This record gives sequence, structure tokens and C-alpha cells, in this order.
Amino acid sequence: MWRRLKNVFLSLKTYRTLSPDLRMRWRVNKKLRQRPALSLTEWYETFWQPLSVSRTVVNFAYTHLKLYSGLAIARITPSDQLDDDLHWVEVCWFDWETTLCEDVWQVFHVDISDRLLEHDFCTLADLMIGLNHAILTEQAFQHSSSPKSVNP
Repeated sequence: MWRRLKNVFLSLKTYRTLSPDLRMRWRVNKKLRQRPALSLTEWYETFWQPLSVSRTVVNFAYTHLKLYSGLAIARITPSDQLDDDLHWVEVCWFDWETTLCEDVWQVFHVDISDRLLEHDFCTLADLMIGLNHAILTEQAFQHSSSPKSVNP
């Protein structure tokens, strides 16, 4: 009986440790509400097109980063600091990077885990440019290493 109760207690404690900080998420979203919410097209054209980030990567990030963080991605700018401004590690689930890599695999059919997880991103721009580079580089590698068909 005591063992089961202790297990439940430890499970709840672990869950709390690995869960997002909902108060911090609320605070960050409250600050972000002061900014305009951009549509996907506006977000892409305003911020990411000038930085040569692929439209498909931006589409992916616009929806998926919200799932990981619970933040209003439409209000976030490239210069936002992941730690200082967005408190990214606190507002995301502990395994957001792993989930990101799994989602990239599902959407783009590329494995970016080695390329992406070796970087320490400071701003959203760093993350987006790194994600873009990892996906496009891996796609180019896959394309160049695929067997060429020979026509007789």
C-alpha cells in the first residue's frame, strides 16, 4: 500500500518537473498580446523571407512551435531571445526538441536530430535559420545520394 502511494507521489512530482510552467507561459503570452498577431503569410513575408527561410519551414514552425510552447507564435519576432524573452525551456514540455525532430521526420522525411540538437540557439531567428539549414541540407543530401536512374 505504501509503495503504491509513494509511486503515485513520485509520479506526480516527476510530471510537474517535466511539464511546462503554465504561469510563465501565461506571463509571456500576456506580454506578447501587446504585439500584433500576424497571419502566416505576414509572418513569413515580414520576418523570414528576408532571411531566406523556406516557406515550408516557416509553415511548419508557425504551427508546431505553438504546440511545443503554447505561445502565440504569430506575435513572436526573430529577435526574441528564447531564454530571456520567451522562457522557452520553462514554457515547453521537457522533450520539445525530441518532438520537434520527430515532427520534422513526419513532415519532411528527414532526420535532423544530429544537426539540430548540437546547436545552442539564442533567438528565434537562430532556431529558425538552424531548422531551415538542417532540413534543406538533409534534403539536398538525400537527393544527391539517391540512385540515379539510367535510361538505355
